[in-house]
Amino acid sequence: MLSLVQKAFESSVKNKENIRKNSKRSSYFVAQLAKSFADLADGEALVQKTDKYGERTPGEWLLDIAIVSKREVRTPYKERKSLIVDKIIWAIESEFSTTLKDFCIDFSKLIHIKSEAYLYIAGLNQIRPESRQAYIDAQVELAKSLVQDHKVKEPFYIVFVPTPGKRGKHTSLWDAFEPDELASWLCIEDLSCKS
Repeated sequence: MLSLVQKAFESSVKNKENIRKNSKRSSYFVAQLAKSFADLADGEALVQKTDKYGERTPGEWLLDIAIVSKREVRTPYKERKSLIVDKIIWAIESEFSTTLKDFCIDFSKLIHIKSEAYLYIAGLNQIRPESRQAYIDAQVELAKSLVQDHKVKEPFYIVFVPTPGKRGKHTSLWDAFEPDELASWLCIEDLSCKS
């Protein structure tokens, strides 16, 4: 799974010349990630699509990314038929802000929705390795306790990804470092409840 995130991340960082606005950079990353997960799960991605220039189209459904399967439903009234989401295969939320408030808003969505698997994408903006690791350790401890408190038994992961946001004198952290160095910051933790 980390390789899927890494592929989407590297594609997004390399596309930074086409998109200058940081919020559009993160949207592009989410759209790239949705494609990878939809292929992996053989499902449909319900996500706001973003092209390589950062232009967005509607499509988000409940979460940043919902990888779903659908089935047909029918009614005898005028012989109507349509597709309905049958199940959520992957529930994915992302937040590149490192504030506790923003984490709580988006992480709450995951612990209250029914899915076969969960992924939370957490932003990193700590430049020093020891600060980055301290942040990761604190977030993992909090996230694990929330998953356990809510008795989520399905696979549940958190992936840490460098934020494209402003950092220090740089308008974007993605502009401050080489793509390979930023990719080395990615890490994944399993938050699943072990019975």
